Amino acid sequence: MVLLSIALSSAYIALEEYVYYWDFVAYFNRFKQQGSLLVESPFNWLGQLGNSIATEDYGVAILAPLMPFHIILGDSRFVFIAGIVTVYLVPTALCMGRLSYLEAVSEKPSRAWPAVWIAAFLYTPIWAPTLRGLPDVAGCLALTAATYLLWKSKFLTREPVASGISVGACLWLAFMLRRWYAYAAIGIAVSAALSCLLQICKDRDLAAFRKAALGGGCAVFVISATALNYQLPLIGKILGTNYGDLYSGYRTIFINQLGEIASRLSLVNWLLILVGLLISVLRRNGFSLFSASAAVLTFLFFTRTQDPERHHSMPIFLWLFPAYAQAIVAIVSGSALRARWATVATAFVAGLAFMGTFFPVGRQLLSPISFVFAKEDTLPLRLDNLSEYRRLIADLFGKMKPEDRFSVFASGPILSDSLLFSLDANLLPHVGWICQVDSRDQFRPGALKSRYVVVTDRLVTHLQAGAQICITIPNQYILEGKGIGAAYKRIAEYRLSGGVTAYLYEQVRPVSKSEVDALYGEFRKKYPDWTIPDW
Repeated sequence: MVLLSIALSSAYIALEEYVYYWDFVAYFNRFKQQGSLLVESPFNWLGQLGNSIATEDYGVAILAPLMPFHIILGDSRFVFIAGIVTVYLVPTALCMGRLSYLEAVSEKPSRAWPAVWIAAFLYTPIWAPTLRGLPDVAGCLALTAATYLLWKSKFLTREPVASGISVGACLWLAFMLRRWYAYAAIGIAVSAALSCLLQICKDRDLAAFRKAALGGGCAVFVISATALNYQLPLIGKILGTNYGDLYSGYRTIFINQLGEIASRLSLVNWLLILVGLLISVLRRNGFSLFSASAAVLTFLFFTRTQDPERHHSMPIFLWLFPAYAQAIVAIVSGSALRARWATVATAFVAGLAFMGTFFPVGRQLLSPISFVFAKEDTLPLRLDNLSEYRRLIADLFGKMKPEDRFSVFASGPILSDSLLFSLDANLLPHVGWICQVDSRDQFRPGALKSRYVVVTDRLVTHLQAGAQICITIPNQYILEGKGIGAAYKRIAEYRLSGGVTAYLYEQVRPVSKSEVDALYGEFRKKYPDWTIPDW
């Protein structure tokens, strides 16, 4: 299966152009940096690894197990993705698949394991962020271990001290690898506590309550002690940050959030999950119901801060898989067909979902039966009209002097400063950084001192309307030649992907203070706390 997963990754990457940006390239770049540092100075690498764990939001500990791939095979995109798949994704699929299968089968023998394993291996929600270059599936492996330990110990009522320490270590590990897993840790902890209390109340077992409390105390102690010992600066930063305000630009209404989650699985998958939950209720499969409640709670906790992106939704789908497996076991075990043919049918449907979600040819051919694949595609990253992007970059290099800067008033998959310097890294020293997200960045007035700016007609943003006025208002002013836009003249035009037209402008005079004040007057209508800069 490892070889098959590497082959699938290779086929996907072969269809991509080198247009990685934002989170899709962040860890890939760090993978290359970490590997080079490890080869040059192992002791320096260990030192910065510890510092990264202690202080960084995007810590590099998640990359440490991938370093042998870098050393032996190099630092290509394929090696990076193959490492994530081999070290994290396949073990996660195997472990959660096996655990779900064992809890789904009845006392009668079942031959459904191959079907469940295939479904787990081709489970698209854990592949989608991985193929995009996000190693966050590592946290799912830690959560799978925590889930197993909680269930095996009957929610810490068996061997509470040892079980509590083990669960605490797994939950902290998930958080240490990626801090946003704190929401998933809280979700499964609350789900376990509620499940335990229900069972204790049902059995009226006060001794079990004392053991669960002891185990829970041990888990909390381990999490707190390790976090404070290894991550005190980061914990201080987290406690001093209002993430609800910081990420408000990434948050929409509840219905939209549900729609995002729903779009990441096919209709067939969702029907199987619902059937699996129903069967779990009828057969009293407590593991499936416990896991599903952890998924729901994680969703509710996380969406109070922001909408779940592909990688954020992985623990939700991880804990929905036991219900999916329950339905598969029921179908294979109760099918009039032989188990072999039922397994073949399961593999066929899972394969269709995989092809339709990740490969353009599959999505096109299967469009008449689109219910078999996810509505949200994760196709290989490509750009239409790549020659126009190359021409824009060539024009920038042809016009800029060493001291000149350029700013891009666009932030989306069609155009951004990150996308341009991913196409040519030599642009990076010339970037005049802009605000991308109002609530996180605020407007950076230094962008108005860049000699060249790129704007678009249609606006290019990646968040909901009104969350990126630090881009949209300057873009419109420059396009219309009013306010700050009077300081620029248009010098070139480009036809980009999606029918978007980009324009290159040159600043012909400095932006005046009155023009800056007028721009901030528009900003402050929505953000009255934004301070007008000295100019």
